[in-house]
Amino acid sequence: MKKLSKYQLNKISKNLDKWFNIATSDEIDEGLQWYKKANEICVQFAKEFNTTSFIVAGVISALSPRNKWEQNIKDAHKVFKAIEQGKEANDIKVCTFHKNKFKAFEIAKGNKTISKDSQKTFAFVNNIAHLDSLFVTTDIWHLRACFNKTMGSCGKIAYEQIQKLTIKKANEVGMKGFEYQAVIWSSIRNKFVN
Repeated sequence: MKKLSKYQLNKISKNLDKWFNIATSDEIDEGLQWYKKANEICVQFAKEFNTTSFIVAGVISALSPRNKWEQNIKDAHKVFKAIEQGKEANDIKVCTFHKNKFKAFEIAKGNKTISKDSQKTFAFVNNIAHLDSLFVTTDIWHLRACFNKTMGSCGKIAYEQIQKLTIKKANEVGMKGFEYQAVIWSSIRNKFVN
């Protein structure tokens, strides 16, 4: 997808309003707390394993495909523990793809990092590592909210436009972009029918 037109951005804005406005009070609370709780985990693991919250967030991100959040956290802890004990990736099992386990080990060891070129992943890592309000994790659920249909990705320019729009809308309701995105996520995952 190329650059979004003003018409498309206006439609996305209305779609985000819709999902935000139908969020229950529980969904709003969940959205406001989600990144704070994720950040607390990153900070805790960073202290426990003498690393940075950015590296912890990178490991969590690497282990996330097809992995439930609770298991993702257990797997991230398992990776850091294994490294602490001198083990390698082949010595443990995690609940994601094999290549992602190896990637997580490389990130945990400081041999690899999440690049700005991976917009969604880079945003996610900055959101959970630092509660960085300059980024919005525009994942599959946020794209569903934006376009009212399931999409895999949107392209780099459209991603930037959606991120900027989401931050603007968040500011209008007194939230950070990642909080607003999490409220939308909480709302849409409970109600979306494709």
